[in-house]
Amino acid sequence: MSKRFDLLSLPLIGAFLRWPYARAALQIPLLLLALLAMYDGFTGNQIAPKNLATTATWLHYRGWVVVALALVGNLFCAACPLMLTRGPSKWLKRIFKLERFTLPRALKNKYPIIVITVLYLFAYEYFDLWSSPWLTAWLMVGYFAAALLADTFFPAGTFCKYLCPLGNFNFALSSVSPTQITAKDPTVCLSCEGKYCLNGRSETPQGRFTALEFDSLTALPMLEGKSTPARPAHKPAQSFPGCETKLYVPQITSNTDCTLCLNCLRACPHDNVALELRPASHSWLASKPKPDWALLGILFLFGGMSNAFAMIEPFFTFATALANTLNLHNSAFILLLMMVLVLGGGTLITLGVLRLSSGMLDQNNPHKQARGENKITRSKIIQTDLRIWGNIFFPITFAMWAGHYSYHFMTGFLSIVPVTQNVLSSLGIWHGTPNWAMAGIIPENWLFPVQIVILYAGYGASLYIAFQVARANQKLTAMIPIFVWLSICAVLAVLILGQPMQMRGTLLNT
Repeated sequence: MSKRFDLLSLPLIGAFLRWPYARAALQIPLLLLALLAMYDGFTGNQIAPKNLATTATWLHYRGWVVVALALVGNLFCAACPLMLTRGPSKWLKRIFKLERFTLPRALKNKYPIIVITVLYLFAYEYFDLWSSPWLTAWLMVGYFAAALLADTFFPAGTFCKYLCPLGNFNFALSSVSPTQITAKDPTVCLSCEGKYCLNGRSETPQGRFTALEFDSLTALPMLEGKSTPARPAHKPAQSFPGCETKLYVPQITSNTDCTLCLNCLRACPHDNVALELRPASHSWLASKPKPDWALLGILFLFGGMSNAFAMIEPFFTFATALANTLNLHNSAFILLLMMVLVLGGGTLITLGVLRLSSGMLDQNNPHKQARGENKITRSKIIQTDLRIWGNIFFPITFAMWAGHYSYHFMTGFLSIVPVTQNVLSSLGIWHGTPNWAMAGIIPENWLFPVQIVILYAGYGASLYIAFQVARANQKLTAMIPIFVWLSICAVLAVLILGQPMQMRGTLLNT
């Protein structure tokens, strides 16, 4: 039985989240904001800090994501307006009689997301997306189109789980979140024949339940509705979708792949789903990550370093020196080479450190014995190392991104007000003069100390997880290589964040 505090037990919060229209109530405002941002991106002022597309996307969205993840959980996936494309996708399938394909098994992992994330980070820097409202608006259009096409040709949840880099970024960083979906009483789940949290549920007027496939339901519960005179009595009175990423509640041990949509809560007829408060270390110690998931977490760490490094003067100095040394001044190639050095080099060094730490484990450790077998491959060795140590990088990864995003978010927090006033004024909805003097949320001399606190909290949490893993394997000295490497990464992060940084997307530039 669950003993931790269940947020769903709070009267107002619990009632709202159980409401069939709760997710739509969160999605629709974000959809309207996205449409407004795209309109401003295409037609408005093309100075980035004065346009809603760039300000909302690169300043506020990223800032609020880390705030939500740190304080609550994966709220932005829960409120993601891209999922509203599921209604049009069903319409397209009916009209054009399109067939649904199954994603190849070889792609049902995080390796495609690793490739997509690298391409995304490259495009962000090469095309200066942060400074172009027009390109940012097209990126938003592309996101909606990708979600629509994915849900049209593949099962629902494919886009979220395997194709969306932002969603997987949220999945990875939500490992630090203080909440997690759990079963109140796992024994109740054992007797549940329909597995409604997974498959969805339809309720007949007589109060009987049947399991449904997620794709049989519309995007909005309001379109399912209740039985009407035009609907035969044997039709379902109300339907609730199940988990969009195919998670079974009693088997959930972390926030991996959980969009926090709470479909499981509304589909469960036994009221056996809880949203528990728990220490973040619970998920890091309760299970071992899959190799692809651990590798994605490592990539996000060095992706965060690369993203911040590209905003400081040493990056441009090094890039110029590299171009002169190679006698090659193709900016795309130089940027790609810099990313390979940071992302690829950082990842390879990390894998080497994990190999060294694993090699120091006790001879009686089963993983050590497995690596001693002749039939074991290098790939299997790397996968085993990632499963043993992979979770330790998620805290410092979150800290790297949170420390970086907090800088931009806090220097331009209130800038969302004048840019929104400006676009509403262009539509004739608001009358007045935007107050462009609005900017940061805290004094400038507080910025770096806040970043340091965040960074070393993540560094300390990663060391704690490494210590626990080494202790569980009965070899504390095995964490020494990881301790040294994490310390080097933390120092590098401090050096990067301590440099004067480009004030991308803030009104301080204008």
